[in-house]
Order: sequence, then structure tokens, then C-alpha cells
Amino acid sequence: MHRIPVTYSAIHFALYLATAIPAPAGPIARDYEIGVEFFPSESRMTGHAIIRFDSSEPVRDSSVFYLHGELRVDSILVDGASIPFEERPVFYDFDYSLIGNEVRLPGLTGPETRIEIFYSGFFHPSKARSPSDYMRIDTNGVFLRAYGYSLWFPVFLPPGADDAVTDFSRVTIRTPAEFNSVFVGTRTGESTADGHRTTAWTAKGVSLFAAQCTAQRYEVTAEGDYFLYHYPDSLSVAMAKTIMALASTLNSEYGSCYRKGRPGGQYFLLEMPQYGDISSGNVTGITYWIWQKFTEDENTQRALAHELVHPYTAVPVTRSDSLFALAVEGFPSYFHLPILARHLGDDFYNRFLGWMEKLYLDKRAGGTDRWGNAAPPEKALLAISADELSTYKDEFVLSDRALLFLNYLYA
Repeated sequence: MHRIPVTYSAIHFALYLATAIPAPAGPIARDYEIGVEFFPSESRMTGHAIIRFDSSEPVRDSSVFYLHGELRVDSILVDGASIPFEERPVFYDFDYSLIGNEVRLPGLTGPETRIEIFYSGFFHPSKARSPSDYMRIDTNGVFLRAYGYSLWFPVFLPPGADDAVTDFSRVTIRTPAEFNSVFVGTRTGESTADGHRTTAWTAKGVSLFAAQCTAQRYEVTAEGDYFLYHYPDSLSVAMAKTIMALASTLNSEYGSCYRKGRPGGQYFLLEMPQYGDISSGNVTGITYWIWQKFTEDENTQRALAHELVHPYTAVPVTRSDSLFALAVEGFPSYFHLPILARHLGDDFYNRFLGWMEKLYLDKRAGGTDRWGNAAPPEKALLAISADELSTYKDEFVLSDRALLFLNYLYA
């Protein structure tokens, strides 16, 4: 095996040209203005969302949006006038609790309709799915992701629909003053008063899947456009500069090697709770133990490199496309490795590929993963559906055959 000066793969280029995400079935939210206040000690939030719709949106007999199952709508205004609505709990497997609040209202009056939604409620932890669904509001802070994880603002998409891209012209987040908040896009302002901190954000062309929101008792280390939000303990502080140096270098090299890059401007890197590895546009989160042991183990650096590469390998593949699993998790599993090998060396690249090959063969022979748990039945890469991605993400897709397959194509 050899280290390669990656530009972009033929598969990546072909997927980018050959696929396109169709418009979602529901009304298309063109722009959001969102104001939220979080009460961590009570696991509670309040929200106010102003939504405008796509200019080509037709008049509808009725419209439906969804919220997290514990949230309730207080009132809805359309063009300034209060309207009736109905809400009910429904099965919604794109929220970590598996329950959504379905809110049905009369049809929109036209493409320039302005709808205001006032809502409030709780975000308690849920054991309904895997531990990696760590979303919640609690005394430690706010850990929320949007469509696919936790609907902390109104989403006009039924579960399982293809993701949608929209603008967030203004988002304000209010918390107790000891919490620092991060959305996505550009932080445009911050103020503190009466024991509270308010931050303002704007973001253009953001997928609903990427609209995460985090608030913790962070310290902030900043350098240029890079902002690192980390815990105040000595280990977290000591690692901040090292993590920033590698992150900025990798982003620069990914940008020069791959066809698609992350958005320019501000970049936010967060220290997160267990299982908190995320990639949401210009926000990357890594689990606290990866952050705090960053110089001790090359796998911690690989974990960061993997999360950073997601925006560079993202291609518009619909959930019904047989390439979905390979593109969403398979591509990031490989394309960070050749660039990271520039810093860790050919020996790292060859050792890691050899290790992954052995893990794959051992799992295939024994039917269990490296922790002794039963592995799911092996499937062809293109036979894994979008609904099965969570099952196969860490077995036979993310760190196994997709990585080995892409290396094989190069070799």
C-alpha cells in the first residue's frame, strides 16, 4: 500500500454530477428566524420561529410540521393573525425519542406567507435508541441536533424524507451567563445582561440535518477565524492549541485536494460529551476523551480528521439511492487518511489499513465485532439502505469494507 496525493476520486466526481436532491414533499422553508431560550436546570426551552416559504410554493389545503415529542405549540400566527391548529403525538424515527409532535394547520395562503410559531417544552434524555443519540437539555447544558436527531425548531419534513437546505437569517440563543452557545454559520453578536448571555447567528444554505445547537460551560480559545469551545479543566486547555493547529492544517489541505470544500469564514470546534462526534457544516465536535488525550494516541487525531473531512466528501445523494450509505459514511471513512498520512507518515497509513483489514476478516469469520457483540449480516455496500445506516455505520461500512474498497481502487 502507498500513500497517495489525493485530489478527488472518480466516484466522488461522478456522484456529484449524476445525482441531485429533489425538493421535499412538504412546503419548502426558504428562511428561518429563530429565537430560543434554554433553561438547563429545568431541561426546558422556549422558542419563537418565523418562517417564510419558497417563492414557487403552491397554495395548500393544509400544512404539517413536526417538533420534538415533548415540545408543545403555544400559538401560531399567519401574516400576523392567529390561526387554529391541531397537534398530536406520532411515531417519528428522525427524533432520538422516536416520538414527534405533529402539528397540522390550514393551508398556506400564498408563496410569501409569513408564519410565526411560539412553542415550549422539555428535552429529557431518552433510552429509545443508541447511546450516540446523546441529545438533551440538562444541568450540563444543551446538546441538540435538528432533523434526524432532535427537532428543536419546526421542521416541515416527514421522517425519512430527503434533507432540505434553507437559510437561517437570524438565530438568537439565550442561556444563563455561564454557558457559551454555538449554532452554525456566522456568530454575529453576543451580549450579557441580568445573568444571561445571548448570542446571535446567521447561516445561509444550511441543511436541516446540520442545524445543531450546543451550549455548555465552555472556555473559548480563538485564533483568526478558528474558535475552540472547550471545558475549563487543565487537560482541555492544554490541548486546545495543538488541536487548532492540526484542524486548520487539515482543512487547508482538504480544501486544496478535494473538489468541494467547507464554507469559508468562521470555524467552530467543540469538545463534546461521550459519543458527541459531529460534523455540521463549519461546526465539528469531538468527544472529550479524544480532546483530552489528543497527543497520546494517533487514533484521536484520526477521529478529528474523519469528522473534519465530512463536508469535503459530501455529495447530493437521495436516501433512495443505493449509493447513499457509501457516500454518507463510506467516503469520510477513507478520504481523511491520505491527507493525515502526510503528517503521521506512510507507516501510519499502512499500519491502519492492515489493522482494518484484519478487523474485517476477523468479524467476517467470527460473526462478532471486536467487543464480542453479534455483527449484523454482511451486505453488499450498495445493498445497505438509508434506513439501515445506523445499524451498519460502524460495522461493514464506516471502518471496514468501504475504506478497504476505496484504497483498493487507488492501489
